[in-house]
Amino acid sequence: MDPALRDMNKRTIVRIKRSTLSSVVTDRLRELIISGAYEPGSQLSEVELAESFGVSRGPIREGLQRLVQDGLLRSEPHRGVYVPRIGPDDIADIYLAREAIEGAAIRLVSAAPDRGAMVSTLRDLVGQMRTAANADRWNRVAELDMRFHSEVVRASGSARLQRMYSTLIDETRVLLSMTANVSGREDLVDEHGQIAELIASGNPTGAMDTLARSFHDSRRTLTDRAARVGVLTADGSSA
Repeated sequence: MDPALRDMNKRTIVRIKRSTLSSVVTDRLRELIISGAYEPGSQLSEVELAESFGVSRGPIREGLQRLVQDGLLRSEPHRGVYVPRIGPDDIADIYLAREAIEGAAIRLVSAAPDRGAMVSTLRDLVGQMRTAANADRWNRVAELDMRFHSEVVRASGSARLQRMYSTLIDETRVLLSMTANVSGREDLVDEHGQIAELIASGNPTGAMDTLARSFHDSRRTLTDRAARVGVLTADGSSA
């Protein structure tokens, strides 16, 4: 093999390997945080995580920094990196941002002439939600709920909306994991069914109104649930 080509291939392999390791570590940390493996307020140690993952501290540091940027972790001087606690203001802010992004997505998909396939996907998800709710499998309902909303944003075709939304949906999943095994709202499935049908009929205003009502109820329900299981800060702060 030509020496120049060999050197180029070697450099390429090294770059890909390093990038992949950092991405794998970041994704694994994200999964652990979203699943509730770390209690709110827990401090994350680079040294301990590196030993646990069997990697050097570099990829761990990169992963923690990325998750701080995404809002799943907090970093403060003299305290380090930690899992934030949840306050009522955090819940309200997450749903405020989600409503803005999903509202924009609903306007786009409702006007799309080829929205039939996406609507079919939404209807299927609603059917699965109903089956899970009837079986009292509320964790499964929550998972399908996230998929429903993510599908609407994905179908918008806007890369920027999707990029902004990915962080918000992760924060929502963190909150849901903290309040796992608590029954959800009985009317949640019907609301999702209404949103799907209003999008199908090209009625973004109606769909957005239903979304706003659903989010209002979800904020109140999740705040009550978080307080009930003891993960909500009493003063509403997220520190």
